[in-house]
Amino acid sequence: MNFVLIWGLFLGLSVTAIPLAFAIGLTPLLFYLLTGKYSLTVIFQSIVSVNESFTLLALPFFVLAGELMGAGGMGKRITQFAFAVVGWFPGGLAIMSVLASMIFAGVSGSAAADAAAVGSVMIPAMIKKGYDRSYASAVIASAGTIGVIIPPSIPMVLYAFVSGVSLGDLFIAGVIPGILVGLALMLCAFIIALRRGYPTERLISLRELCRTFVDCLPALLTPVIILGGIFTGIVTPTEAAVIAVMYALIVGRFIYRDLAWADIPKLLLKTGEITAVMMFIIGAGDALSWALTVENFSTIFSQWIVSLTQSRLMILILINIFLLILGGPMPLAPALLLTTPILLPVVKQFGVDPLHFGMIVVCNLAISICSPPVGNTLFIAAKLARVTVERTSIALVPFIAINIVVLLLVTYYPPFSLWLPSILRR
Repeated sequence: MNFVLIWGLFLGLSVTAIPLAFAIGLTPLLFYLLTGKYSLTVIFQSIVSVNESFTLLALPFFVLAGELMGAGGMGKRITQFAFAVVGWFPGGLAIMSVLASMIFAGVSGSAAADAAAVGSVMIPAMIKKGYDRSYASAVIASAGTIGVIIPPSIPMVLYAFVSGVSLGDLFIAGVIPGILVGLALMLCAFIIALRRGYPTERLISLRELCRTFVDCLPALLTPVIILGGIFTGIVTPTEAAVIAVMYALIVGRFIYRDLAWADIPKLLLKTGEITAVMMFIIGAGDALSWALTVENFSTIFSQWIVSLTQSRLMILILINIFLLILGGPMPLAPALLLTTPILLPVVKQFGVDPLHFGMIVVCNLAISICSPPVGNTLFIAAKLARVTVERTSIALVPFIAINIVVLLLVTYYPPFSLWLPSILRR
């Protein structure tokens, strides 16, 4: 029952003021100091060796690609194109914010980059047109979550590393769930706009639509290049991430000309900071998972949850509730890294495909990105709108509710996740 002590130490450290990454890393260390059960060397080797994975090389490159695309003007062009397509709907600015986030999600792979790039343009525009500040920030916060579902996706890289599932299959599996989330958020924004009487923008001429499409075309080609390269077998996902960096640099510097050479050192520094934090979390999470595995926690947990019910339907309900609750106080990356090794063996017993389960986990924990108290896009959007996090959180309720509906669809209809990968494997 030493795993009770491990979880006790983790929960105790989590409620303190120290960063969660340190709480994860200190837990196995304190467990060793209190029990002396394992070699301290093994713990540090676990932290270091896990970051030698080839799959994880994609992380810093996708992060850098997202930063370059955001600074290189892709977000602005995508927003202009989205305005031309759906701006004439009631509440068109909110709907186009979601569409722009869907397109940018296929470019960056980062929810934070998505919310910042689209929100910096759209939040001031919505406020100027009379949209409530908290509503404008809620639209951007919720739309930003699409950035981790539509490929490329940084959380999918983490899930592939932990589960052993093909990263390429995960990327293509995220296309339909990501589109479903985007359409659901647009429907929610449309209904709210009708009820509140938000304005309709002018209908764009066909000539102007074509102009914005041509201007946005280099950005729209990004997911085609990334996913096309992976699924034709020309490149690995890691190599595709490197190509995305080079493509973003060329487009931002030489085509759009919004990216200055002086900006690159700052972007590299920011990428290094984000990558270092993520790598530390991965290493610390692996050390904690190792300690729990050695203490046989996964087997005991599996037996316990199976003893509650033999119904696959109920097992998935319990897991979704568990992940939704966990996603509130815990950021996506550590939540994914800690829960996947525990929950994956359970769902396998009930015949759930690991690829399908990956979509369940990513879609579930994506909701936490815009949820209080630690949601990244929540804080980014609230800051851009100059409104309190509390007001944004209240305005987010209908968007989170519709996200949960889509989560249930993805959970209980596996073809949403598995059909497209199965077609492309042929």
